[in-house]
Amino acid sequence: MQYIIFLRAVNVSGKNLIKMADLKEKLIKSGFRDVQTYIQSGNIVLQSDEDSEKVAEQIKSLILQEFGLDISVFVLTEDELMASLEACPFPSELAPNHVFITYLDNQPEQVALDGFKAIDLGQEEYLHKGKLFYFYLPSGMAKSKLNNNFIEKKLKVNATGRNLNTIHKMLTLITK
Repeated sequence: MQYIIFLRAVNVSGKNLIKMADLKEKLIKSGFRDVQTYIQSGNIVLQSDEDSEKVAEQIKSLILQEFGLDISVFVLTEDELMASLEACPFPSELAPNHVFITYLDNQPEQVALDGFKAIDLGQEEYLHKGKLFYFYLPSGMAKSKLNNNFIEKKLKVNATGRNLNTIHKMLTLITK
């Protein structure tokens, strides 16, 4: 099975530093096949005979052992990645680097979602669907209120997000 892996908060602001070339080498030595990485922010495509839960456990354990970092690992199949992209509520003509899909480890509790609705986000827009959180930042990420840490704190979940450019690039790395 081929998987798309998103690591949470790797190589961001000088924290959780992992060289993707080193990680790729360690993943291959651990038995993963056809390992590819994209940019330095924890985006990986690989193959494994294990199910997604086991792959997540193996990668999390490998990163802890080899790099000393406790990183959340999100493992998606091509179908899951495509479904998240197809369900995106924002028009395709919006700048793809201003539209984000955030993957949540759990469905947020309703009280947290209700509290989130009460937050003034200005012109920033979002839509929550199960374990997916979509958002659009008309002015870009630099001055945004909506970011991964904010979403995690308010919804009380672990999460990692990617803009549509990255999602599309990951789909091109998948071998048929």
